[in-house]
Amino acid sequence: MKYRNAAELLPAQLLQELQRYAPGELLYVPAQRRQPWGEGTGAKSLYARRNAEIRGQYRGGQADIPALCQTHCLSDETVRKIIYQKGETTMDENEFEHCKYYWQDDLVRLRRSRTDDWKFHHNGIDSENRFFTDGTQELPSDEELWRENWENYINSNRDNDKWICLAVETLDGEYVGGGNISGIDERNGTFGIFIGAREERYALAAARLMLDYCFNERRLHKCSDYFYEGDTIFMPIHEKLGFKREGVKRQEVFHKGRYWDEIHYGLLAEEFNAK
Repeated sequence: MKYRNAAELLPAQLLQELQRYAPGELLYVPAQRRQPWGEGTGAKSLYARRNAEIRGQYRGGQADIPALCQTHCLSDETVRKIIYQKGETTMDENEFEHCKYYWQDDLVRLRRSRTDDWKFHHNGIDSENRFFTDGTQELPSDEELWRENWENYINSNRDNDKWICLAVETLDGEYVGGGNISGIDERNGTFGIFIGAREERYALAAARLMLDYCFNERRLHKCSDYFYEGDTIFMPIHEKLGFKREGVKRQEVFHKGRYWDEIHYGLLAEEFNAK
């Protein structure tokens, strides 16, 4: 920054006044505040009115995004930025073009699990079914503890591509179940899945989407899982998916005063694709 002698620049009266406050000191004189963009020409108010009109037409159902693009000669991305401006409108997940969504069929769609999904799991908790999924008898829980445990579980696996937590929804966005792809071993091409849903048809459809991803996108070779004798929910679903019974670990886990067999199943990529 270039320094200049105030005596050469300022009127004598202004120089004398300045010397009263800062004699012999170096001062920085800030430039005048620049007028914000668009205020001098009126462009700012013009675009503000246009953006308000776009949001109003969209919220009122008078026009959808493609129509607004055409009317205002704007790109799809620009219109979306105007509509979803912070504090204005929140994007509804139903606006995604799910017909082009990979993780769906004609019955269900899958998405990554969220922390607020805990309430669906909490409402559907069943101690006996929990034994068949986890092989353990859990201590009694409460809503707050269940929510905290679920949030920790989701957050710890949010960016994990070897343990993918999923929610199952109908095509109308109703939550009907959940599952995960677990223990992915890229070297040996193995993985496991868990799927639980309100109805078996939802579980089967979701499981097929998960298996298709693992076998035909991740190029994995085999899905392995195990269940406990007496399981009338999860084992039949896997059998309908084509899993083959491979062996039994006798009296492997203790529950309700006795030991239970652990039954192992497997499904190969070629068997899944053939079916």
